[in-house]
Amino acid sequence: MAEWIEGFRRYHLEECARLLVATFNAEPWNDEWTLDTAKKELTWTMGVPGFVGLVSLDEGVVAFATGYREPDDRREVFYLKTFCVRPDAHGTGVGSRLLGHLREHLDKGGVNTIYLITHRGTPAEAFYRKNGYTVNPEDIVMTYEWSA
Repeated sequence: MAEWIEGFRRYHLEECARLLVATFNAEPWNDEWTLDTAKKELTWTMGVPGFVGLVSLDEGVVAFATGYREPDDRREVFYLKTFCVRPDAHGTGVGSRLLGHLREHLDKGGVNTIYLITHRGTPAEAFYRKNGYTVNPEDIVMTYEWSA
């Protein structure tokens, strides 16, 4: 694979939204994204102060990562909001290379912590663990839902 990595730009939006829909509407996520909601989510993320996005390209978008830098009590950290790899590129190393480029990019900007949310027991959890991510023993994710 002869991919190259560049910054996420508006002209990547349509193709990345399609990849988001294809990725997260499939197993194991089974979400209900539409092209419209995916575009809205990516556009919103692009507008957050501290936005960082990268795309891996090889005859189109092969993978992308979006998120944003945010301050905490001691430093700036990066929230990896969305990470997608085209199904035909799984297992090729493109996702690991993209994460590596993201770490390098963030390191140059003074960020040394990336955090994310994913489902337990999924291939995504295994992928992140393989790339050095660990489960934080101090934090949990909590939600509160109600009928609208």
